[in-house]
Amino acid sequence: MPRLKKFTRSLFTGYLMLGANILYTLASLPLILHYLSKSEFGLWALIQQVANFIALIDLGMSSSIGRILIDHKDSRSNGRYGGTLKSGILVGLAQGLIVLIVGLSLVWFLAAWLRLPQELDRTFFWLMTGQILLTAAMFGTRIFGQILYAWQRIDVTNYTGIIQLVAQFATLWIGFVFGFGIYSLLACAVAGSICGVGITALACVKLGFWPKAGEWGRASREQFRELFHYGAEVFLISIGSQLIISSQTILISRQLGMESAALWSVMTKMFTLVYQIILRIVGNAMPAFAEMQVRGESNLLWKRYRMLFNVTNVFAGVCAVLFAACNGSFVTLWTNGKFSWPAADNVLLAVWMIFLTQQCCHNSLIVGLKEIRTLKYVFIIEAGVFIGVALAILPSTGMTGMLACSVIATTLFTWLGGVWRIATISKIGWKALLWEWQKPLLKVWLVMVPVWLAAGWILSDVSNWFRLPVNVCLLTASGAWAAIRFGVSFDLIDEVARKLPQPLHRISITLAGLIRPRRID
Repeated sequence: MPRLKKFTRSLFTGYLMLGANILYTLASLPLILHYLSKSEFGLWALIQQVANFIALIDLGMSSSIGRILIDHKDSRSNGRYGGTLKSGILVGLAQGLIVLIVGLSLVWFLAAWLRLPQELDRTFFWLMTGQILLTAAMFGTRIFGQILYAWQRIDVTNYTGIIQLVAQFATLWIGFVFGFGIYSLLACAVAGSICGVGITALACVKLGFWPKAGEWGRASREQFRELFHYGAEVFLISIGSQLIISSQTILISRQLGMESAALWSVMTKMFTLVYQIILRIVGNAMPAFAEMQVRGESNLLWKRYRMLFNVTNVFAGVCAVLFAACNGSFVTLWTNGKFSWPAADNVLLAVWMIFLTQQCCHNSLIVGLKEIRTLKYVFIIEAGVFIGVALAILPSTGMTGMLACSVIATTLFTWLGGVWRIATISKIGWKALLWEWQKPLLKVWLVMVPVWLAAGWILSDVSNWFRLPVNVCLLTASGAWAAIRFGVSFDLIDEVARKLPQPLHRISITLAGLIRPRRID
């Protein structure tokens, strides 16, 4: 199957996954808030973040195994592909054991260190123990997702994710109905994980990605060195990224309390969801770029990367304006007015989304091309600076100050670091990256921002029930028009549309032609 067709499938199923995620979030949060208190919900959000940090024991091996499998999948008969899989399975089992030992050791004193209310200590202990057991078990089964990544079948992962969400919601609902309370959230996570492992394992076998007899090879010391060398670099980036993106809940719960942690979790729910979808777009393309490098297709790689950057950057720009304009009204309606915060916080999150997206594009490619070098230290430095400053200013400036700190830190460290490395590797030059590549985003904003401000002024006195759908319709329409008109080349639209069924191909080309006529030289 051609690369672009795999990417198109992955992108299409990614949008299906987005829809399923939105439906799950919309349905699950009111259900959770109906059965649980704000403190209990904040406790579960905190446990998820702690589990994410414990999972950093992965040491970058998941990314390392998936990337190195790409190097060997074209020549499976020499045993290197199967040998890498064996090494990956052994590493995953060992890491799961480490997670178990470390996690069960930490759980005894984490509640005291996090300054949790005494009445939540026992609940925290048992939930955290269950989450650690689940996290450890999942390490030994990650290999199936890594295989699908190497073969660019992320569409299978997306379909699996949709099925997982259905299983999770059913389990959550049943748990609450039968009186399991907050432990229903843990049961929900277990049900989703079991579904995910079963489906991806079956897919690897059915699609022929699992090694056949004679293809296995042996796990060798050389393979372990290769995995750990690349994995160590990816690990430093992963731990830095985790601290940059996910440390806020822990910082807020420690400095401002559990109700503030719940507020942060709810108000950033849509931000997290949209950003994860942006990451999926970037992630879908990375195995193809790695394959281009392995096969020596340098010119095609940089041509495709600029297309990816423009599309992703413009998409993030449209989403950022929509988020800044609509998040406050949406959360107010969604939670019946239980949660709200200043509009400035939504704007800061929107700006941060743009810088995170651009640095994600650049730095993901750098990792995929194995050109990391000093970039790994930049992530750690940004995380350290952000956490230090945030701890100091949170009591006085609240979450607004912390968000401003996030924007500034990302801009000065990982964003600039990514731009510098891409300029060096590609020989494209700073001017092109900082101006030419940014023009499509700026043109889209020149259309959308005046629409947002005008709609906000006109609708300032109307109810959220009317303001929200009007804002969504106006900004989606103007953003879609501007994105097609200024952000995406007609050739790319035509090329992607050719991978769709014939009726959809004709419709997409007709609509694109009405908005952006093809130039005839």
